[in-house]
Amino acid sequence: MKAPYDDPMAGGSSWLPSFQIITESSAGNVPRPQNDLHVGLCGAGIGGVFAAIAIAKAGARVTVLEAADNLGEIGAGIQMTPNVARLLRKHGIDREIGNKLVRIEELNMRRKDGTPVGHLPIGRVEGALGQPWWLVHRHHLHQGLVAVGRQHGCELLIRSRVVEVDHTSGDKVIVRTEAGQTHTFDLLIGSDGVNSIVRRKLFPGITPRPPTTNCAYRAIIPYDEIRRDPVASSLIRKPTMEVWMSEKAYIISYPICGGTDLNLVLSHHRPSPVSAVEDINIADLHNEYATFDPRIKRIVDMIPHAQRWPLLVTGPLATWSSPHHNVLLMGDAAHSMTNHMAQGAATSMEDGAFLAVCLREVVAGDMTLTEAVQLYERERQPLARRKQQISFINGAIWQLPEGAAQRARDAAMAPELRGEPLLRSPNLYGDPTTVLEVYGYDAEAHAERAVKAWYNQGVVKEDSGAGIEASMAEKYMNWFLPDGEKLVADL
Repeated sequence: MKAPYDDPMAGGSSWLPSFQIITESSAGNVPRPQNDLHVGLCGAGIGGVFAAIAIAKAGARVTVLEAADNLGEIGAGIQMTPNVARLLRKHGIDREIGNKLVRIEELNMRRKDGTPVGHLPIGRVEGALGQPWWLVHRHHLHQGLVAVGRQHGCELLIRSRVVEVDHTSGDKVIVRTEAGQTHTFDLLIGSDGVNSIVRRKLFPGITPRPPTTNCAYRAIIPYDEIRRDPVASSLIRKPTMEVWMSEKAYIISYPICGGTDLNLVLSHHRPSPVSAVEDINIADLHNEYATFDPRIKRIVDMIPHAQRWPLLVTGPLATWSSPHHNVLLMGDAAHSMTNHMAQGAATSMEDGAFLAVCLREVVAGDMTLTEAVQLYERERQPLARRKQQISFINGAIWQLPEGAAQRARDAAMAPELRGEPLLRSPNLYGDPTTVLEVYGYDAEAHAERAVKAWYNQGVVKEDSGAGIEASMAEKYMNWFLPDGEKLVADL
């Protein structure tokens, strides 16, 4: 299936003629604010700033407290899979990032020696879901988020490390920073990542932990350097994502920065679990992958320095909020996960998108803050846990030892190499069930359904005369029906 675009390295929305361009008018009007709701976010990372944008557009006043001296994002590349590409487009963030966004033509699954095992034309997923699959440097993504946040009036405060949170003295939350500043909010959101201060204030006994001895290196190599190598250069002749699978190790690579750099994630295991970032001897990294495909090995040998990153998991927690529901957690603060499905930041953005719809109803005076927070937790907690599980599973699939299980995995993927569509596949990036559940998920549409069901007191609405429940219509019919023909449109 041909991908629905002309230039696979381009970014933005104007080059997507086969995708619906989502605008404010087509997305519906935000209700006129009736309540003055002041929301504070502790942490201005990707999830926090996106949540700030969505919540501000829902009509609340938004202040983001960031501990760092500057607004920015460390790290390397990140996948904006279709479930969050839709959010970037909906809120105009893709237009700020522009051509720094990259689209690829295909995913190639390989054994560690380079032998092809599975294959996914990315256009097949994009075409089915009506959304692009983008790759981007975290810094460029964060720049775009900050720019849009400021456009929508979000107050972004640096050098504002939170040291005290008082959420029990009254309905308001009082926050004090290391610099001695005091802020008062109706709702405080802990968007401060895996080492969350807000989570420690709420649940001091919770510590994110590595579930296994698995950890990762991250690196970026300029395309110009790779092109000069006659062996390695064959890997970058067209924009692709490549995965080399091996026992207790894998490498994934893809282009970022408008197609000028190659991003690498190099998964491996240590004798004992890794709980913090570690400095390494670069020779150890080079030797770790000595028996891999000579092409990727040449690129690995170009890595000048790196650190070892832990894969920390939080929860599942019984609750994400305080007893008074005036403080709550989102993203990695609530449910950090392993990186094997590239859904950590995506899940955080989904949290913010869903929560914003709930808070819109608080601003409008139709829902209490407690009701909004409870709805957010009830709907989002099981989905976040499912993402954690899928990430565990994909890591296991990619790191099977040589033997019967590995041969069965490879055999199950093999029809992909012949272009045969599969009803299910160990290649979870292209497995139809996983694609629909993970990449086809629309957090804002989910929130709208949940809010309307709440107003209906949980009563299931059916299409007149057809007996079809709304959730089933959404799953099996509404995805292809035009707007005027969708079943149970009022739910």
